Amino acid sequence: MQGETSESKSDQGPILHVDDDPDIRLLIAGCLREFGYVVVTAGTVAEALQLAREVRFELCILDVRLPDGTGIELCQQLRQLQPNVRILYYSAYASDSEQKEALSVCGDAYLKKPVSAAELEQTIARLLNCEEQD
Repeated sequence: MQGETSESKSDQGPILHVDDDPDIRLLIAGCLREFGYVVVTAGTVAEALQLAREVRFELCILDVRLPDGTGIELCQQLRQLQPNVRILYYSAYASDSEQKEALSVCGDAYLKKPVSAAELEQTIARLLNCEEQD
């Protein structure tokens, strides 16, 4: 069947992308839609938590620095609402030690900005495939 790959992506729950920079949100959301995913965006921790109370997400892509908190704090709160959601941090600021620390507290993967579309797509696919195998 021709459309099977894109159909399977659209059958998955949406991806939440949280970043305070509206240009980054537009760019990442556009890439994710091109990859065949349904995307919901938020600019703050509060917006993300409100969305997570209303929608079950397969994956959350979180900036680490947000205007009303951190991605790590948001990750912990999202996991309370949705224990099985996969979390991908996406930030320009973290050193290797900060990345390891964030992942030791909460989260599944970390990409440092800027990242290629191919690397983003591969990381998301890997995280979502892990979920299906759980």
